[in-house]
Amino acid sequence: MQANEMAIWSAMAGVLLTLAVVATVDMASRPTLAAVRAWVSMLLTGWICVQMSGLPPALWPSWQLIDWLPVKATLGPLCGALVMTYLGYWSGLRREDRLVKRLMEPGAAVLVTGTFGLLGLVEAGFDASTVLPLTGALNGLAVLMGVLIAVRSVTLGDALARWMVMACLCLAQMTAGLYAKGMDMDMGNAYWALTASATVGYFVTVVVLVRGRNREYRRLRRQATGQSPTVDAPALPCGAQLVPRIEDALWRSMRMERPCLVAAVSVSNLYAYREAAVPDPAGDILLALAARIRQLVGFRNVVGLYHQRCFVLAISAVQDPKRAGLVADRLLRELRMSVTVGPDPLALPFQPEVAIGVVEVPAGTGETSAIRIIHLAEQLALQALDEPERVLQRCWTGQPPTPMAVVPCLAETRPAPL
Repeated sequence: MQANEMAIWSAMAGVLLTLAVVATVDMASRPTLAAVRAWVSMLLTGWICVQMSGLPPALWPSWQLIDWLPVKATLGPLCGALVMTYLGYWSGLRREDRLVKRLMEPGAAVLVTGTFGLLGLVEAGFDASTVLPLTGALNGLAVLMGVLIAVRSVTLGDALARWMVMACLCLAQMTAGLYAKGMDMDMGNAYWALTASATVGYFVTVVVLVRGRNREYRRLRRQATGQSPTVDAPALPCGAQLVPRIEDALWRSMRMERPCLVAAVSVSNLYAYREAAVPDPAGDILLALAARIRQLVGFRNVVGLYHQRCFVLAISAVQDPKRAGLVADRLLRELRMSVTVGPDPLALPFQPEVAIGVVEVPAGTGETSAIRIIHLAEQLALQALDEPERVLQRCWTGQPPTPMAVVPCLAETRPAPL
């Protein structure tokens, strides 16, 4: 290996080592399941990248005495299965989207099965010229499935997934370049520099995205219990800012030929908390309730505050016909839990009184008015205040939101009283 090429791979290895140290410190400081996943993926994937680059044998000639072909043949596809599985968890689509579920579970099984098949070829005496091209093809399949999951997340409304698509494209170049290097192809230093840059770009982007989303989940958990200050929460879309978001969710559902759920959550006793020790109890209560709603519907769906006592959320491209009832049931259960308001030791619990109106916009409805659908959902939520179940669910008929236009869905489900 020439000095210029060694410098390229050494720089790549240095960045990967730094990121591995960061992942280790993060896992040691916050030993959560998400941190363990990131640490395992970082170490295994980073190790196989350095190994495929040929840098260790160039630095330590004794390294060549060890047969690393079993590691190169098996660790790559296993890392591909891990990356694809973790991407499904990161996107939040593992349970919600049928396409992602169909990709993840059979795809991971194919990769693991293929790994054992490659190990069998190594044990049968096949050399690297036969095994490594098959390994590269299997890794290419993992990259393709990862790209599809990331693109699916973007299609369903996850804005952060656009950066994950870029990371998957870097992963594609990384896989092609490193396996070309592993098969001793002479591609030139420019191509090796491109491969090393793509490798660094992939790892840096993934680390930033995973840490950012994990940090957001931690913030939501603190905020949902009243432990997070107001300045720690991003602003919700309110009033007129919310309407275009609902229109986007409706358009997205119409394009994918799926129903869309628009729900209004009315908080009737928002101003009942009158403790003098809390300067803005209504603001703290709204932040806690908003965090609970966001935890339930995920980051790809719309959550906003239509006015001070009415949240509006939209779940696009619904695939489960029972989703409306399940969402309403979980919202009632979570939002009825008390919110701790005020600083210790003066903190006191607040018991929200909520009602929910759900409007299901069927697939193929055509042109719809977001304002009218929001008004209908709010009307249903106000009517549900007098209902024992505190939930009213209706289908959108395209008529103005009058009682005559409120007709039950064919598959209407109501959650049982809590």
